[in-house]
Amino acid sequence: MSTPRPTADAVSAAAMLSLRWTTRIISEIDDNGPIPHRAAQATFPDIPADSLQHGLRTLRQRGLLQVRERRDDDSPVELTQAGQDLGDVYEALSRWARRHHYPTAQTDFGTRVEATLVLLRDRHTVSLLDAPSVKPYGYRGRRALHAGLISTGPDGWYTLTEAGEELGQALAVLTNWAAAHPQVVTATASRRPSRPTTELHHGGPALPPAPVGSTHGQRFSR
Repeated sequence: MSTPRPTADAVSAAAMLSLRWTTRIISEIDDNGPIPHRAAQATFPDIPADSLQHGLRTLRQRGLLQVRERRDDDSPVELTQAGQDLGDVYEALSRWARRHHYPTAQTDFGTRVEATLVLLRDRHTVSLLDAPSVKPYGYRGRRALHAGLISTGPDGWYTLTEAGEELGQALAVLTNWAAAHPQVVTATASRRPSRPTTELHHGGPALPPAPVGSTHGQRFSR
């Protein structure tokens, strides 16, 4: 058995899950059940057709979606077990972001989830959440400081804020998901659907350039 790498695996999982449209697609199917493949565009009218097809294909390659083949050529797209288990991850991330108004006080479910994933795909941020009482080089703590996850004492050492401690709890949920589905975390798709919906500029997140969809995610915390 390989040695667990919780930090590395959590960062890899966050990087994969922050790809554009992933939260939108996974949450829609989780809320409403499998969708006929030929009805996918009607289900996701806000996603460009080429991006949607590429996104669905990539999520299948990643092991988050599967298609049950049927003779009538209307095969339903559904979540794998790994995709279903993302519900707990999304809920933990969204709950943290809503409580701490991240990235802003007024954001929808998808934006909250993906903005938090962007934080957790940064290995320096994750390392600080795991072991905050260190004095790293300044750039390593810049993103965490900007997000209010850590504070600097008079001696220059970092300590976790309340927001940082609670994000550590959400990180644990993501880490457990990654440990339960290592084949998904290590899978490599040939291409990616597009940029993440949430980009970081000067250490902080920007709102997504395309709508994430505020009507999905009904079973998750708002």
